[in-house]
Amino acid sequence: MRTVSPAQRDSDPDECPLWAHSRANGTDRRHLLEDHLRSVASWAGQFAEAFGADQLARWLGLTHDFGKAADIWQRRLLEVEGTDDPVGIDHRAAGTRFLVDQLGFDAFALPVYGHHGGLDHPSAMANFLASPPLDAVHEEQALQRLRARLPELATPMAPIWPPCASDALGAELLTRMLFSALVDADHLDTQVHFGKRREHVAAPVAAAQLLDRFEAGRKAKLSDRHDRTPSPVDPLRGEVYDACVAAALLEPGFFKLAAPTGLGKTISSAGFALHHAVAHGLRRVVVAVPFISITEQNAKEYRGLLRSTPQDSVVLEHHSSVALDGPGSRWQRLAAENWDAPFIVTTTVQLLHSLHDRRPWAMRKLHRLARSVIVLDEIQALPVHLLIPILAMLRQLVEHFGVTVVLTSATQPEFWDLPPLREVQAVEILPDPADLQRRLRAIRPMRYRWEVSPRRSLKQVAAMVSSEPATQVLTVVNTVDHARTVYDLLNQERSGAVRHLSTRMCPAHRRDVLADVETTLKREPTKPLYLVSTQLIEAGVDLDFPVVYRAMSPAESILQAAGRSNREGRRPEGGLVVIFDPVEHAMPASYGLPVAETRRRFGPAKQTEPDDLRTLADYFHGYYATLPDKAMGSELLAARASWDFPTVARDFRMIDEDGIPVVVRYHNPHANERPDPIDSWLQQLRRDPARGHVWLRRLQPYTISLPKSQLTKPHVAALMRPVIGDLYEWIGDYDLNTGIVIPAKEESP
Repeated sequence: MRTVSPAQRDSDPDECPLWAHSRANGTDRRHLLEDHLRSVASWAGQFAEAFGADQLARWLGLTHDFGKAADIWQRRLLEVEGTDDPVGIDHRAAGTRFLVDQLGFDAFALPVYGHHGGLDHPSAMANFLASPPLDAVHEEQALQRLRARLPELATPMAPIWPPCASDALGAELLTRMLFSALVDADHLDTQVHFGKRREHVAAPVAAAQLLDRFEAGRKAKLSDRHDRTPSPVDPLRGEVYDACVAAALLEPGFFKLAAPTGLGKTISSAGFALHHAVAHGLRRVVVAVPFISITEQNAKEYRGLLRSTPQDSVVLEHHSSVALDGPGSRWQRLAAENWDAPFIVTTTVQLLHSLHDRRPWAMRKLHRLARSVIVLDEIQALPVHLLIPILAMLRQLVEHFGVTVVLTSATQPEFWDLPPLREVQAVEILPDPADLQRRLRAIRPMRYRWEVSPRRSLKQVAAMVSSEPATQVLTVVNTVDHARTVYDLLNQERSGAVRHLSTRMCPAHRRDVLADVETTLKREPTKPLYLVSTQLIEAGVDLDFPVVYRAMSPAESILQAAGRSNREGRRPEGGLVVIFDPVEHAMPASYGLPVAETRRRFGPAKQTEPDDLRTLADYFHGYYATLPDKAMGSELLAARASWDFPTVARDFRMIDEDGIPVVVRYHNPHANERPDPIDSWLQQLRRDPARGHVWLRRLQPYTISLPKSQLTKPHVAALMRPVIGDLYEWIGDYDLNTGIVIPAKEESP
C-alpha cells in the first residue's frame, strides 16, 4: 500500500490518494475516500429501495464526506494517525452545499449536514453554509479533486421523488428514513474498514421459512398443552388464531386485534404478522410492547416457537436490559444497532422514541421499518399526551412506507375519531369481538363487586382481602407507597403468605417473585397467597387468581386487572373482581380524567361493567372528547411540519420525569447459585468505562429507576454513590420483600 507523509502531500497534493479513515488497527491499510463514498452510496441506495428513494440515498452516500477531500483535512488525518486525537475539522460543508445546489430543496441535504451530530433545523444548516468552518477555497478544492476521481458526479442529479415528498409530514419522515439509511451505511462501511465487521448483517431466514418454523412450533406447543388438563378457553383461542390467519391475506394497512385477555394475543398476533409478511412480501416483523418484562417474556416465547437459538439470527430482543454478552452476543450486538433481523421484539418506548429522535445512533434502525409488519401490543398503555403525533407517525408509515400496523389490546381504545386517523379504515381481525366477549363470559364467568361507597381506608381494604373465603388474592393499587402500606398491613395478619411487586424492586427481584407466584398458583391452589402489586401486573403477566382487588382506576386498567382472575375458566364459581376507592387518595396525575369518565359510565348504579365493549367504546370517546388536541401532543405535528427535528426530539417524551438509574444489591435467598458479582461489575465499570456497555448490561437486572427529585433530598442522596455518567449505586437498605428502602426524612435534633 502506498503511504504518504504530510511533506509529500505538500509537494504534490492533487496526485496523492485521498483517505476517508486512518489505518485500521494492526494493519497498514488506510481507507480510500472514493472507495468509502461509493460503498456508502451503494448500501444507502439498497436500504432506501424499500421506500422508493434509492437514487436520492445514493447521492447522499456519495456526497456525505466530500469535505474530507480538502487538503487541510487530509493533512490533519495523517498528523493524528496512531493517536486518540480527533481530526477536529468539520467536513460537512462541501457535500451539503453541493446537494443544496443540485436538489433545489434544501431540506433533503439535512442528512449529509447532520450525519455525525444529528438532524437539525434547516435554518441551522443555512446559517452553517453562510459561514462554514471550511472556507470556499477548501470546498472548491475538495469538489475538484473528487470530480477527477468520481466520474459519476458528471451525471446530473435527477432523483425520482417518492410520493410522500409532496406532503409536509411525509417529506419529514422521508428525511428521517434517508438519514437512517445514510448513517447506517456509513457506520457499516467504517466498521468493515476497521475490522469490526466483515459485512453488514443479513437476515438469513426468509419470511416463508420463518412461517414454517412458527407453525411447527405452535403445533408442538398445542400438543404439549393437550397432555395437560384442557382449558375451557382453548377453543376460543383457536378461533382467534384462525381469524388472524384469515385476515393476514387482506391488503396491508391498519388492523385491530381486540381479543379479550387470556385468548392468546401474543401468539395470534405473531401468526398474523408472519402470514401477512409472506402473503405480501414484507421484510420483517417488529413486535413492540410497553414494558421490558413483557418484552423478555414474549421474546422467550417467540424463540421457542421459531426454534431460534442465541446463535441463530432470527429473533432479536432489543431493549435497555437485554443481556448481549452470552452465546451469539456478537450477532445480537451488531444487529441491535440497526435491527437487521427478521423478527424484532422491542419496547414501545424504543420504537417510538427512535421514530421521533434526531441522533444517528438512535435512528440507524428506522429504514428497516419500511415494508414491515409492526405489532403494537397493549396499546391502551400509549401515553395520551402524545397520541396525536404517535398516530400520525403510524399513519405515514402505513401510507408511504409499505408498513402494516396491528393494534392489539383487550381494551381497544377508540383512536379513529382522533385527527390523524379520522379517514382511516382499520380492519377488525375478529369478525365479531362483542360476540366473542359474550361467549367468553359464559365460559369464564366474572363477577364485579363495587366497594366504592362508602370509601374505605387501606387498613379496611387489607382486612377485607384477608377475610376473603378464597385464600389466593391479588390486590392492585395505584402507587408504590400504597403497595407497601397494604403489604405491611396484610403481612401482619398473613405473615409469610404475602408477596409484593413494585418498581422499587429491581427486574431480577420482580422476575423471581412472579416465578414463585406462578408456581404456587399452578401447583398449590389451596396454599394461602396474597400478592400486592402496582399497575405493572396488568399487562403481559399470565397469572390466574380466584379473586382480584383493584383500586379505583381507568376502566381499561380495571379490565386488565380482571384478566388475572379465572383466566383459564376452570373455576366453576367464576372469578371475582372487587373495585375499591381508598380514602388515602393517590393515583398518577394522568388518571384524573379517565377515572372521572369511568365513574360516569361504570359501577353498580349504571349496571354496566368494564367488559361491556359498547360502553367501553363510549368511555374512550367521552374521555378523548374532554381533551383538547394540544393535550394530546398536536404541537409536535407543527414542529415536524416545519422540520424542527431538535424540538421534536426534545418534546417527544413518553415518560414525564427522567429517572435516575440506581444499582442495588439483590440476590434471591432461595436460589442455589452463587450471587452475581455486582460489586465486581461496578469496579470494572469504574475502571474500564470504554467497555461500559458490557458491565451496564450485566448490571441492568439489578438497576431500578428513582425519580430525580430524590437527589434533592440530602438524606436520600447520601445513600447514592456515583458510578459513571448518571448511574448510581445504592448503599442504603434493600428489603428482600419490598425492594429499595427510601428512608423517611431525618428529624432535626
